[in-house]
Amino acid sequence: MKVALVSYGSLGDNIPLVALARGLADAGHGAVVVAEQAAGAMAAERGLEFHALAGDITELMRPGAPIVQMVEAGRLTARSFRDYHRDDRAWLEAIAAAATGSDVVVGMPTAGYHALSVAADIGARPVIAELQPLAPTREFAPSGLGDMRVPQFLNRALGHLVDFAGWATIARAVNRARRELDRPRIGNPTHAVRRLGAWSPTLVPRPDDWPHTASVTGAWRLPTPAGWRPDPALQQFLDAGEPPVYVGFGSMPAFSGTVALTDALLTGLAGHRVILASGGTDREWTSEDVFVTGHVPHDWLFPRCAAVVHHCGAGTSHAALASGVPSIPVPFTLDQPFWARRLTGLGVASLPLDPRRPDPDAVRAALTYIKTGRVRDRAALLAERVATEDGVRTAIVALEDLAS
Repeated sequence: MKVALVSYGSLGDNIPLVALARGLADAGHGAVVVAEQAAGAMAAERGLEFHALAGDITELMRPGAPIVQMVEAGRLTARSFRDYHRDDRAWLEAIAAAATGSDVVVGMPTAGYHALSVAADIGARPVIAELQPLAPTREFAPSGLGDMRVPQFLNRALGHLVDFAGWATIARAVNRARRELDRPRIGNPTHAVRRLGAWSPTLVPRPDDWPHTASVTGAWRLPTPAGWRPDPALQQFLDAGEPPVYVGFGSMPAFSGTVALTDALLTGLAGHRVILASGGTDREWTSEDVFVTGHVPHDWLFPRCAAVVHHCGAGTSHAALASGVPSIPVPFTLDQPFWARRLTGLGVASLPLDPRRPDPDAVRAALTYIKTGRVRDRAALLAERVATEDGVRTAIVALEDLAS
């Protein structure tokens, strides 16, 4: 079986894509990764065939760019969507060239529509893979709508509306590019296809009203290579005292409140050792109790910490849950409030903090709450449960069944 895996996003999108591709290769299948250029090094390190999609994700994170607009607003806005540009024709051409001969094409947002339209062209089985639940359900509103909440009876209708709007906003551009490539016009290629939810069923169980074509596999984790070693200075800091509190916001870009937020967090955490993941600002924070670092693999670092203060991206939320360490959520936009509520509801996190209204007293209260025995015990218990989940293997079995 040959599988083409397609995505366009930041580190949090690339890691699960490469994890599944490496799992497929280890199981004896062919796998090709088609993604934003930054994923190339990660794929190459693991011996995977890689093809880049046109564009540079960092351009979407510069001041005033679409992703920063969403962070500032806390939700997807008309302006942020209008200013988001991609080369639809180049994407279709790159995906088709890489996927030719594939039995299955797996598409992840935001390149899912392109991937599945190519699957139809080459006669491959189409699969939508999602890092957050997007299919309509009565149980909750679509996870990507920020902090929007509606009466439960409206959840499913809202899900259908979002599904319709997602295709409506991109259909003209995709079909224009297809016409230029002498391909027939298509309708929404995601309807009634196989869906794989790449998240932990411990965090979000599969809704009962989903069709049989939708399943939850577990997170697609990419373990840190056995030979990886941390910066000696970081190891020295970890060895020098009590487990620190981690503070980091993944690939989130800087916004107008980044400095004030970080100041409030460090003020609220005064008296505790802190590992601060840098990014998003040139401001320097200097203290013998604060160690500033670049990216460190979460599966290595989080279990060595006392707590994790994070933005609640899908990947970071899962890493925190798997580590057995409590969280302090600071969600900014899109699906992050959804994951924050899930962690809080499971009893492994404090109530979310508002990044746009930083308050050291709220930080202190959150830290006091998660230091309680019941929260720490709950975090350890759920980590043991998550450790039994093998999302990559479950996804591979589903793909094998589909291709057979």
